Amino acid sequence: MLQKGREMLMSGLEFEVEKSMQSRKLADLAQWSALTSAEQRVLGALFHKYAGQTFSSLLPSEVWAKEGLSGAEAKLAFAMLRRKQWIKSVHKSWGECSFHIPECHLATLTLSYISRVDRIVEPMVGSVRRVIKEGKPHIAGELLHLLAWIDREGLPVTGKGTIHKRTVQKLSTLTIMSPEDFEPLEIAYDHKALYPVHVVILLDLLLCLNLVQQTDRGFEIRQDKLQQWIKLSWFEMHGEVFRVCMERYGASGSEMQHSRYQLAVLTPGVNQWFRVLCGGGNSGFQGWLHALAGWGFGEVGENENGEAAFRWLIDPAEFLNRGVDCGVYHVDRLHKQGEIHYGKFYVQPDFEVMVPPDVPAEVCWRLEQYCERITRDQMSIYRLTKARVETAAASGVKWEGIADFLQRHGQGELPGQVFVTLKDWATVGENVQDKQDMLIFATNPDHPEQRNSLFFYNGETQGLLQFPLMPGMTVDYDEDGSDYDAIEKSAWNERKADVPETWHREWRKYHLSTERQIAMQAIEWQVKLGIQKGKDTFVLIPHQVKEQERWILEGWCILDPHETASRTEWRTFTPEDWDAMRLILPDDV
Repeated sequence: MLQKGREMLMSGLEFEVEKSMQSRKLADLAQWSALTSAEQRVLGALFHKYAGQTFSSLLPSEVWAKEGLSGAEAKLAFAMLRRKQWIKSVHKSWGECSFHIPECHLATLTLSYISRVDRIVEPMVGSVRRVIKEGKPHIAGELLHLLAWIDREGLPVTGKGTIHKRTVQKLSTLTIMSPEDFEPLEIAYDHKALYPVHVVILLDLLLCLNLVQQTDRGFEIRQDKLQQWIKLSWFEMHGEVFRVCMERYGASGSEMQHSRYQLAVLTPGVNQWFRVLCGGGNSGFQGWLHALAGWGFGEVGENENGEAAFRWLIDPAEFLNRGVDCGVYHVDRLHKQGEIHYGKFYVQPDFEVMVPPDVPAEVCWRLEQYCERITRDQMSIYRLTKARVETAAASGVKWEGIADFLQRHGQGELPGQVFVTLKDWATVGENVQDKQDMLIFATNPDHPEQRNSLFFYNGETQGLLQFPLMPGMTVDYDEDGSDYDAIEKSAWNERKADVPETWHREWRKYHLSTERQIAMQAIEWQVKLGIQKGKDTFVLIPHQVKEQERWILEGWCILDPHETASRTEWRTFTPEDWDAMRLILPDDV
């Protein structure tokens, strides 16, 4: 039953993924290809070093020299990358500015710079000996169940701002998720003795998705967002949840971030096992694999040699495609109404309702109003109860509406016994406006007030978890359209006015003292220096001038300046090594 249910679930997800992937790619790839060679090298070096972590300054000059770039070229390329929003900055409350590569670019850069980062995923050789951790039923269904519970019961807090202990215990048992799914992540959070980690993650997800807000009174549902959320397909919900998980719950550090994105974009498709190299610095990566299984995104296994293996139950690369603007993710309706076959549930004479995984979220939300959930699996079981139906009736839902809902979304005829009993249960609220009419209105995406508001996670929402980078940070991003490269070029105009134009315009032989001055100027400006000896021309990235009997110049010689990825070699030069020289300024300055 479990395997059959999983196959039913994946067939629906795979259909949506496969169809959408035909027309949707990682849109950043084309934009990355359009970057200049210098911009690609600077971005590649920063991505290799930091991934999406913050940094406060550019890398040392020797790093850029190995890339075949002068410091000035790297700085100008960096300015262009900021202008094109491949690099963004955040200002701290005390004025310090730090930079980072936005998370929405990391999947593309993982593909673009495969050779720069050690791979932690490999094709599977042999077979999987055993499955260590099966994937649980998908997390989106758990969030829906939790939202329905909060909607009915409320989630108040104490005077200290914490949830009551008895309520925490209820939340802990309300879900199929467990602490063991996420304890290996070693997430730090307040009130750890009170809140189990799986409860913290569930509430943090709801806050980050803007489905719940925290007030002095407690956790309150944002009804406008809720009504939009339940109109999404499970696939769209998974995409939103997956992005939150990728950004918030994995261990910090560039190495672990590289590993997470390699796992997401450098692996085979759905249901294909691959080997995961979890040794050395990635020893904690096993915790991430188990968390993915806890969310229902994948499964953890072991090959015949006892090595870690993993397979996806979803297509993570598709979920990471957020569009080219790296801004708020707007839900892209994958298919028009009617193109997807939606599953139906089965109403049994004993009032149990069997719900396959392809029943739409909106239908499951309605079931939550009339039923109690008995078990959650690939095939979930609910039971119609008198208490729930009476509560719905008291809110204005007529028994005929409930019966019609069960008939329209159920397989076959509604059992007569159920039909008669519903009429007996729902004997109140006949004259109150039908709540379902309001629900349909509220969830109509074509309504003017709903049309432009289909977004949830934007990466900046405050959740329940407070991470180390949060204190002292202000939401002050450099998205003002500043022309950073124009500022750099303007500064260059002032610099060039201070030296003779011939120094950077012409190849010439100069007096020994002037040549030394030109070499020192190249070092100060962090630009390249060109030298000619006979018919040979060399491009140098000068590092220092040493005073001896005759001064000497040390630096990197670019061996193949016309190649995309230049090779460099450390060399020492004396004035006798050239007949002519000139400064080589960055392009466009």
